[in-house]
Amino acid sequence: MLIDVPEILDPKVDLAFKKVFGSQENKSILLSFLNAVLNWTAEQKIADVKILNPYLEPENIDDSVGILDIKLQLENDDLVDVEMQIGNLGNMERRSSYYACRMFGDQNISSGRYQDLNRVIAINILDFTRIKLTKRYHTIFRLRETQENIDLTDAIEIHFIELPKLKQEIASYTNPLDRWVVFLKGGWDMELIDRLAKEDPAIGKAKRVLEQMASNPRERELYELRRKAILDRNSALYEAKMEGIAEGKAEGKVEGKVEGIAEGKAEGKAEGKVEGQASLLLRQLKKKFGYLPVEMENRVMSMPEEKLQELAEAIFDLETIDDVNSFISK
Repeated sequence: MLIDVPEILDPKVDLAFKKVFGSQENKSILLSFLNAVLNWTAEQKIADVKILNPYLEPENIDDSVGILDIKLQLENDDLVDVEMQIGNLGNMERRSSYYACRMFGDQNISSGRYQDLNRVIAINILDFTRIKLTKRYHTIFRLRETQENIDLTDAIEIHFIELPKLKQEIASYTNPLDRWVVFLKGGWDMELIDRLAKEDPAIGKAKRVLEQMASNPRERELYELRRKAILDRNSALYEAKMEGIAEGKAEGKVEGKVEGIAEGKAEGKAEGKVEGQASLLLRQLKKKFGYLPVEMENRVMSMPEEKLQELAEAIFDLETIDDVNSFISK
């Protein structure tokens, strides 16, 4: 959930997050956060990092701007992608897997040896709960043998940090990652934030960066525009989802009544669910692209549930109507 406090900006808004953690002048903040997340031993502790896409103040901000992530390379040449996600788009596992694998595969193997491929680490900070099977807020995933729990390789490693799972009353303020999560969560108990800032120099610097952004009219304007774009997008997606669910239930019940038997009701509800999903996707596509050809609408409405799910997961990666048409035609 976004917060609104006049003295300091919300670090979960990706524009502010990238300014705090992805600026060259704030590299000490990034190093503190990375060491807290990776928790490597003393000899592995990260002392320097190369930011591959450093923060640059954008000329304007609207809802067409993608998630502002931070790509970097460690001293040992490991590649890292850090991303802050406020809205639950329902595709984080596949999204993160896709981009981590893409980052891994896009490397240039000049020597011709797979051994020279650098490890890729994806760090996803989520302002929602996504990994339902554990109460731990920090989970780490690799390619692993399912019966004996043996790593196939550490070449790709994906972290999820789910902010809502760490409750303030159980946080350990001697744990560096707990401190960072409490800071990012906000809630904005300013006494607590001031305490963390005094006890942890990197958090203190992060707090000052947010305060400076809040006092800079141009940066504050860009922040508010980005915050509004995120709120508008998340609100529209939620409303479309609720409408789709309602329509699916209504159509399913009507279809079931027409059949007049239990089997008909079940079948009607299932069809209603699929039609509701299709209607939801059409609204999302129209909101993103402004219009859809009638033929494309008909094709979406006739798609099976599995294909609709694939389209829902890919929708934010499709940039043009032609991309949508190509995806549907696969």
